[in-house]
Amino acid sequence: MILSLLLVCLIIGFLEAQSIKNCFEKLDYDLRIDKKCVNCDEVFSVTSVLENRRTLPLLSLHISEYYPKEMLIEEAETNQSYGGEHILEQSLYIMPKQRAVRTLQASLNRRGIYRIGRARITAGDLLGFKEEMRTIERRQEIVVYPRSADIQKIEPSFGGYLGSVSVKRFIMPDPIQTIGFREYTGREPQKDISWNQSLKRNTLMVRQYDYTAEQKASVIVDVSDGDEKSVERCYEICRSIIEYLEDKHIIFGFYTNAMIPFGKTHIPDGTGRFHLETILESLGRASLGSSLSRERLFMKVLSYATEVRSYILICANTKDLQKNLAMYERKLQTKVYVVDALEEGEQ
Repeated sequence: MILSLLLVCLIIGFLEAQSIKNCFEKLDYDLRIDKKCVNCDEVFSVTSVLENRRTLPLLSLHISEYYPKEMLIEEAETNQSYGGEHILEQSLYIMPKQRAVRTLQASLNRRGIYRIGRARITAGDLLGFKEEMRTIERRQEIVVYPRSADIQKIEPSFGGYLGSVSVKRFIMPDPIQTIGFREYTGREPQKDISWNQSLKRNTLMVRQYDYTAEQKASVIVDVSDGDEKSVERCYEICRSIIEYLEDKHIIFGFYTNAMIPFGKTHIPDGTGRFHLETILESLGRASLGSSLSRERLFMKVLSYATEVRSYILICANTKDLQKNLAMYERKLQTKVYVVDALEEGEQ
């Protein structure tokens, strides 16, 4: 009887010693987001995974996951701490060679870049006498696009550039005469792909139409000397305008003097969903500050001005713009259509 009791005590002692020993070496934490970019208030999934690769169970685990304060997490109890971060708490156990998976539905209501994936994990021993804690970083990034401005209020400022040549094209958006074919570049609408010609030439080919003129535009976002409200408004206006141009099948490019971490301040001409989303991602990543003055921004625009096109300038602050606008128009050899963010796009 005594030997049996000693044996049981030895087994419990061994399990107690092993229950927390090197547990973090074989405990993996991962976090996944199902979307890279989203609209404001768009729901996305955040999945966290804890995996026990040991041959022993982890009977006492506590995990605290930290999320941005702007994130709305559905059906989850949160605590506010550490500068307003949401902290999700969970206590659990994981059997040998098993994993615990939790998926949350979340959304964000403000434009910007958000980094998710910091967690604090506490592991306790079998009898609850001691515990170890680790902070793990599995940073995942999600970009939130700006909201759209009211296109009906903005259109009077730039709509005049369409001109009489474009009016006929937009009344009859499907041209009736095909004059040839060329290779598909990824920028053309998929409806313009000629499948017969693609099969003949063993590569994707698109139709070339007999337009009187091919409409092109450059959208310029100038955030210099703007406050937070006017800069955010610039990004909203820009989104509405490029979506408008995309809807009208107008080829467009993008310039800005905003500082954009890991984004693009100049995106060449293009069309199509991928082109649109590339610009939207840059708008989502853009900060409130400028990296170039308005003058240097226009020097950059002028360096690429090789074709006849229209220019739409969205300004966070139009102060002193009129002094140089005539010079810019003379060098570009066309009118620059100005949208003033301080006036909410209304001229």
